[in-house]
Amino acid sequence: MPNKKRVPIQLEREGQTPSKSKAGSRSGILDQAVDWKMAVDLGTRLTFPAIVPTTLRPDIVLWSPGTKKIIAIELTVPWEERCAEAHERKKAKYEDLLAECRQQGWQTWNFPVEVGTRGFPAQSVWHMFSALGVTGGRRKSAIRKVAQSAERASCWVWTRRDISSWKPTTTHSA
Repeated sequence: MPNKKRVPIQLEREGQTPSKSKAGSRSGILDQAVDWKMAVDLGTRLTFPAIVPTTLRPDIVLWSPGTKKIIAIELTVPWEERCAEAHERKKAKYEDLLAECRQQGWQTWNFPVEVGTRGFPAQSVWHMFSALGVTGGRRKSAIRKVAQSAERASCWVWTRRDISSWKPTTTHSA
């Protein structure tokens, strides 16, 4: 028989107000507001919300004007051996920006996430989805799709590596 984690059942007396269990009180960041807005740096140049001036552009920004919460998500697709290094670099890149947002009264989250070039999702991906409130089968499915997309994109880049327009030019125009 496989080792299964046992979850204790908390019984309540008749007429007693139920207490919240750890599992029942678990909610994600996205559950904390209903007015989320999202900007994605895809196709058009992302403009960071008008909270603080910046030229930085995380890949995804979610913010709730009503609750003053902001989430920055930055995806990196490094070699698997360099995921930890990429995580620290991207975390540091946006920390000052989010500190400025906190000074303006915003609650902030910084999620640098890494998916290796061969499709391996780093722990940061699992952590981000859990923190946002995406758990269980939905989290597993989302992570599988992210991993497959990264692997497909890496394969596409590899197959086009010999295209001359992708190579640095050796001549200088006057």
